[in-house]
Amino acid sequence: MFASTGVLLLGASLLVAFLLRPPLLGWVGFAVVCAIVVALATVAAVAFPRLRVSRPEPAAATDGQTRLLVVADEHCGSPGLWKAIDSRLDGAVAVHLVVPVRVSHLHYLTNDEASESREADDRVRLAVGLLSQRGVAVTGAVGSDDPLESIAGALTTFPATHVLLATSTEQDSYWLEHGLLAKARALTPLEVSHVVVPPSPSAEPLVRSRNES
Repeated sequence: MFASTGVLLLGASLLVAFLLRPPLLGWVGFAVVCAIVVALATVAAVAFPRLRVSRPEPAAATDGQTRLLVVADEHCGSPGLWKAIDSRLDGAVAVHLVVPVRVSHLHYLTNDEASESREADDRVRLAVGLLSQRGVAVTGAVGSDDPLESIAGALTTFPATHVLLATSTEQDSYWLEHGLLAKARALTPLEVSHVVVPPSPSAEPLVRSRNES
């Protein structure tokens, strides 16, 4: 949002400078207008995520079975992620893993999230494959770039009884900087817990098929 606002104001400045050629007083007025636009953009940046993510109407399970929703930072290593999930199954009959797209700063300028989506999809496939090999009934999906929106969306279709947030180490995870855990607990009445998973190494081995020894 700030990048788009900056580009817009820069374009307006060039138009004013080369076409209108205003006097000094005109530039003062233009600066005031720019300040108002920046202030409105700041307010929108703070308010918009809160307005667009509402408390979800959860999908309800009718069998009383435990189901675990896992929302994981894309930087979590797959082996560490499946181990963290496996240790917290606690009799869960199903697991749904969501990895929100982790949007880079460059994305805001290029509007191209293809590489981020591929990275998130790779993390989903690796973790789902590792859990499936161990007999866990697991599904996976790539979420939006807003983790809270990903949680809300998943809860409307997956009848979870518990939510697990998996973040990378604090130095790597931008989720913790934005207080995601507290916001997630305010979003749903379900129990929400948190686990830290080390980031993936530079090259993770491919998931072996079940037929391999």
